[in-house]
Amino acid sequence: MKDYIVDLTDGTRLPVNVNFGTLYYLQKMPKFYKLAKKKQEKLTDPEKMDLAAASVYAILRSNGKTVTFDEALQLVPMDDEQIRVLLEGFSARCDEYAKKKRARQQMAKGLT
Repeated sequence: MKDYIVDLTDGTRLPVNVNFGTLYYLQKMPKFYKLAKKKQEKLTDPEKMDLAAASVYAILRSNGKTVTFDEALQLVPMDDEQIRVLLEGFSARCDEYAKKKRARQQMAKGLT
């Protein structure tokens, strides 16, 4: 699996990992799941920004950065490529998690 690493504005390099903390911080964000369920192409620009901001905060917090929401947004450079890497890495890790979850559910169904 490809490693996704983001260069933050404070000079640190952060690997994009998804763990329990990521899911925890995302579920605490208002409107996150509502926005995430919408088809990506149907999101308005403000909705895309809200989704990206929530993802940035959750990823930074769950990967060991003790930051506020505003600090998390300041740490991500205004570089389309860095933001794309961050969100692409997050999406890939979430897809991997969802596949594992589905496989476990299928195995559990097969055992009953």
